[in-house]
This record gives sequence, structure tokens and C-alpha cells, in this order.
Amino acid sequence: MARGLSTELKNELANQTIKPILLVEILFPTPQRITNHYKDISHNSNTYSASGHLLSITNKSENANLDVSNFTVNLSAVDSAFTSILLNNNVSNDEVAIDIGLLNSSDTLIDTYTYDKGFIESFRIDTTSGTIALICTSHFSDFSRIAGRKTNEGSQQRFFPDDRGMEFAGLTVQDIKWGRAW
Repeated sequence: MARGLSTELKNELANQTIKPILLVEILFPTPQRITNHYKDISHNSNTYSASGHLLSITNKSENANLDVSNFTVNLSAVDSAFTSILLNNNVSNDEVAIDIGLLNSSDTLIDTYTYDKGFIESFRIDTTSGTIALICTSHFSDFSRIAGRKTNEGSQQRFFPDDRGMEFAGLTVQDIKWGRAW
């Protein structure tokens, strides 16, 4: 029994006519929505433009360790649109969302699944091959980074003098294991 699948998706699976496509949304200052399909696709009131600029997306790697893996979106740099956006804007931490769309036999989008989501950590422009690599990471990538704000009463009072939410934070933090050995 295929739980959670729509009737239309179950029928297309039974007929073996499903076509997977990629829907990539890059929230640059001017959002870019592209697909690897041969024609434009509408999804969630947005149009994903068909273009040859979306070259590939790296595979996700998962393991049992508590670490954060990156993914890379490879784009064509032949058209100067993406290169111009990258060189003329601060794109660090711009959001990237990758969905896998499922098309039926008449090329109608019947369902989507989130493949990965993250933020642009860095980018590379290879002028020899005419490619752009957007190296993306999840919001957990700087989880262990020590920043200026502390989770204690003094730091909280500095920014919010009337807030007592961190009054007992020092007592409870010892119970949280956050990737440490039990």
C-alpha cells in the first residue's frame, strides 16, 4: 500500500510513465527559478524557466555521523546573467531550494518532493569550461560556531533588558548532549 501518495501518482507509477525533473529556486536579489525540463513549468505560483543553464546537482551524501554535508548546483556561465548576479551582489547566504517534480505522461506536474535546501556558502566561476559552481550548505553548517551572542542571562539582558527567558539556561545546558558522547 502506497501511503501518502495521490491517486494520480499511484496510477502513473503503475503505468510506469512518471518523468522526474528538477526545479531549482535560487533566491538571488533577483530570484532565479530554473528547471531541466524542455518547457517552462508552473509550481506554487512560480514559473520555472526551461534552460540549458542548469547542468547538474551533486548527489546527497548521508552517514551516521553528526556532520553537515554540502551540495553543489552547477550552472552554465555561457550566458552572462548568472555571472553578473554573482559578481555584482553579495550572494552569500542566499537560499537555494531543489525540488524533484514528477510529471505524468502528458507532461503535467503531479507532485513534488524537496530534495535539498540550503544557503550559498561560496561559488566558483570556471572560465575555461564556462561553468559556475554554487556550493551550498544547510543552516546547520555554523551550528557550533561561536558568535557574539551567548545563551546566558547576561547576554540576553544586554539586548532585551526585560526578558528573563535565559535566567536558568546555565542549569539546563548540561543535560543537552548535542553530538557529544553519552
